[in-house]
Amino acid sequence: MPPPVDGARTASEPRAPGLLSAPYRSRTLAIAATFFLVAFAGLALATAMPVAVQELDALPLYAIAFGGYLAAGLAGTVVGGGWADRRGPAAPLNAGCLCFVGGSALAGMAPSIMPFLAGRLAQGAGGGAVTVALYVMVGRGYPPALRPRMFSVVTACWILPSMVGPAIAGAVTEHLSWRWVFHGIAVFTLVTTALLRRPLAALPHDGAAAEEPATRVGPAVTVAVGAGLLQYAAAQPSPRTAVLAAAGLLAVAAGLRGLLPAGTLRARPGIPALVLVRGLAAAAYFATESYVPLLLVNERGWSPTAAGYSLTCAALAWAAASWLQGRPHLSPRRRHVILLGALVHSAGTALTLAGVLRAAPAVTAPAGFTVAAFGMGLLLPSVGVLTLDQSPPGRQGANTAALQVADSLCSVLLIGVCGALFGALHTAAGSDTAAFAAVCAAALATTLLAALAARRIGAPAPAAAAPKDQLA
Repeated sequence: MPPPVDGARTASEPRAPGLLSAPYRSRTLAIAATFFLVAFAGLALATAMPVAVQELDALPLYAIAFGGYLAAGLAGTVVGGGWADRRGPAAPLNAGCLCFVGGSALAGMAPSIMPFLAGRLAQGAGGGAVTVALYVMVGRGYPPALRPRMFSVVTACWILPSMVGPAIAGAVTEHLSWRWVFHGIAVFTLVTTALLRRPLAALPHDGAAAEEPATRVGPAVTVAVGAGLLQYAAAQPSPRTAVLAAAGLLAVAAGLRGLLPAGTLRARPGIPALVLVRGLAAAAYFATESYVPLLLVNERGWSPTAAGYSLTCAALAWAAASWLQGRPHLSPRRRHVILLGALVHSAGTALTLAGVLRAAPAVTAPAGFTVAAFGMGLLLPSVGVLTLDQSPPGRQGANTAALQVADSLCSVLLIGVCGALFGALHTAAGSDTAAFAAVCAAALATTLLAALAARRIGAPAPAAAAPKDQLA
């Protein structure tokens, strides 16, 4: 009897294991549930943020509410990545969730902006550890053939939160208080952590750490402190804060060399180029995301709920693109998918800028942001897949942490620049077209740099660089 035609399967031939087959079912559901929480929290908090900062009378510090979260996430990412490499991802995930709970509760109770920002810092530290632990779970819990599909599932977990998260957060903010959004997220996170502890603890791990834990924690904390100083100096420009900005730059330069692969700044083919593309693209997207709700509420007169729906549309576009990049026939073209995503991201950001400048109807700005989100849905999962494929098991946590460090640091720096531009051009709510245009122009320039770096991904370098190599 002739063998079956390629792609066909005989009745007796076993079916290839899928994400919900017996070996992977509980793992898949646990990871999906955790990403569902991440998605819901991110969208809900972004919806409530403009009202929270205005009620606390701290609009000039709006950028720090986002950038401080990312700066603290730098340290959480590196600590969580090393922890996951040594002990498995379950412990950093649980610790990160608990830290996020404490930060959410503190921000929700804050009587003034400083305790609120402290809560955001705690959220960032916990969120960084959670995100890198989730990536390591995918890398260690699934064979290479299933990873693109798992990333598609992960992004699909944003669909329901994107539909209900902004609506719920907007309604709670309008009819109760933005504080209840933070308190609700704290409870949701605590319950999820308790439910997921046992299935996550069963994940396999190699225990082969690539380096001693202390070698990366110090540089991570140094970079996080430096990034925080830059954020504060950008939001409060003065001769005194200029000194803080200089100190922040020195701290970032001193600590960064031990956190990113050698050749990152030159976009050396392989993981260094992937890290740079991830950082630039994420920075441009999240800087734009930070200001789109504020633009719609302050400049266009939209309600918080309506402004939140712009995030819903963007999240749906991201999810659709992520599902598309997970199709098996695109796996051999992964590098081309990344370049296409970078170009679509640039086009969407340019459209957002046109909407900010009132060269088109008000809906153009959120529509452009939705197009940019589609590009990110193509780009970010593909970067994650290639990074895991090119990383040995003992380096998956460290290389994933490098992605997150680049993501957070580039976002902190760009949001700081955008905050300085916005503060310098800010006049009054409803008359800040120039300020918002400057923010979008900075984001557009960054997307173009990401597209240029994406062209240099190529094949991986012949030998992996040691983690202590300096950036070239």
